[in-house]
Amino acid sequence: MTSAPISSIAPVSTRDICVVIPAFNEEALVARCVESVLAAGLDATQIFVIDDCSTDGTRQVLEALPGINVIVNPERLGKIGGLQRAIGRYALASRFQYLSVLDADSRVDPMYYESVARAFRANADAVLVCGAPRSERGNWITASRALDYALSDWVFRPGQDALGVITVAPGCASTYRTTVLSHLNWDGGTLVEDMDLTVQIHRMRLGRVIYVRDAIAHTQDPRRLRDYIGQVTRWYSGAWQVMRLHRLPAGRQRIDMEFALVAGEGLLYSVVTLMMPLLALAMPGIVWRWLLADQLVVFGAALLCAIKLGRPDVLFWAPTFIVLRFIICFVWVRTFWAEIVRRNTLNVWFTPQRYQHRERGTVLECSREVICA
Repeated sequence: MTSAPISSIAPVSTRDICVVIPAFNEEALVARCVESVLAAGLDATQIFVIDDCSTDGTRQVLEALPGINVIVNPERLGKIGGLQRAIGRYALASRFQYLSVLDADSRVDPMYYESVARAFRANADAVLVCGAPRSERGNWITASRALDYALSDWVFRPGQDALGVITVAPGCASTYRTTVLSHLNWDGGTLVEDMDLTVQIHRMRLGRVIYVRDAIAHTQDPRRLRDYIGQVTRWYSGAWQVMRLHRLPAGRQRIDMEFALVAGEGLLYSVVTLMMPLLALAMPGIVWRWLLADQLVVFGAALLCAIKLGRPDVLFWAPTFIVLRFIICFVWVRTFWAEIVRRNTLNVWFTPQRYQHRERGTVLECSREVICA
């Protein structure tokens, strides 16, 4: 396919942005999500929420939010199908210059959309702006995810941005220039539509994908181990699916080299980590020194996270992160074996259990759904 033309560099304001929020059984958090968008300066008429045949009270919650556009799907369409229907039904690509996709369990900072608009103003060739996810406080699992996001925010994302090789714009914090929407294939069939769309932009040379650290979106990560494993299984299986779909890393673009480095390093690290118990028998001194150095790095990063982000829970739970590290390594290797070696494609969409914060910070447990894509 040919490259899409870059849109004119007219002044950008938050009035040029629409927000689409897919929702399935999100009665616990969708109102909070919408309210955060309103607090970020957008009008209710710029908000489009898709009720994908929810079986809980999502529709009633949406009906109580005045002025927003509510799209009730006649049948289950999934996230991508719902986005396509909303874009077509409301002619969003012609009515707005930018389309922001936001997960219903997320909430944005008050300056989120101003930061996004400022980024588009400063980068005329940018077609996709990805923000910075932050994990909400919960338990040891969310503390680990908070550290992962922080390290990505401080090191990984800025490096990818500088080299022009951002591999995935997170689904909870992505804004597209609407001129590229018609060029994208929304039916890729992978479990990670955000990565699929990002790689498509690189493949077709549609424009730049940039990272904006000030565009902060708070997301609700799993608090139960089975939900955590289910989510990372979907992410990693989807990443390998995108690799097969777009022939990574054989495309002779910088994004191919980046994916090869990330995937290769991940596999090597995962295999070595999983072999640690056996290596400890053969080389106990080396293994224990490696573990000590590793934990010192983790504690140093956790301390920095606690200070800079006001998250003392990250430092408190740091000794437990090594457990999740082994789990991640196992899932990375297992999904590689299933998706790449055996070509056994996973097609199940995992939705973690949702939680609702009470006014004083306690937690009300809500429903969990497992959705088949």
